[in-house]
Amino acid sequence: MTKLWFAVIALVGLTSLVHPKPFALCAGELFTNARAKLHAEGWHADPTAHAATGEYAGLDRQLAHAGYFEVDYCSVGKSFCVLQYTRGKACLRLLTQGEEIRSMRIERWSNDCREKGENEEANLLPSDVRYVTQWRNKCEDYEQCKGADGSLLKLKRKYARNPEIMKVLRSNNNPVEIYPSTKK
Repeated sequence: MTKLWFAVIALVGLTSLVHPKPFALCAGELFTNARAKLHAEGWHADPTAHAATGEYAGLDRQLAHAGYFEVDYCSVGKSFCVLQYTRGKACLRLLTQGEEIRSMRIERWSNDCREKGENEEANLLPSDVRYVTQWRNKCEDYEQCKGADGSLLKLKRKYARNPEIMKVLRSNNNPVEIYPSTKK
């Protein structure tokens, strides 16, 4: 009987390594509170989030602008967003409801990984770089170039040791193709 219990405990332990469970998420909890708990548990924004959806617009643009680079996409109309996190090789997908960041609430979650786009390239830029590059290319439209320049400087410090990303960040005065696989 002792060997059987040991085998059961070992099996449970192994399955928890394969699909680590986040802290106890609560449906209806404010997204900002849940996000803070996620970060404390070692979950981070999936750097490839939003790669398959094209340009940031609407609520997903607001989220990225506020530093929530885990946004994968948000709906148009009934406001819900899908946010993607990783911890090691594990994934966490949150579905939120709400039209403003401060009032977004967790609706449900899963351990599903991000869905990849049909023509998505394997070597995409991180989501923060894609967003700031897009923002920098269009900042005059929003009269926000001063803010875009500040964000660009932060990213240059963050990625100073990555020559491929620095090449993109240094080309900030010229429009950069940040979603090459979505062009026709």
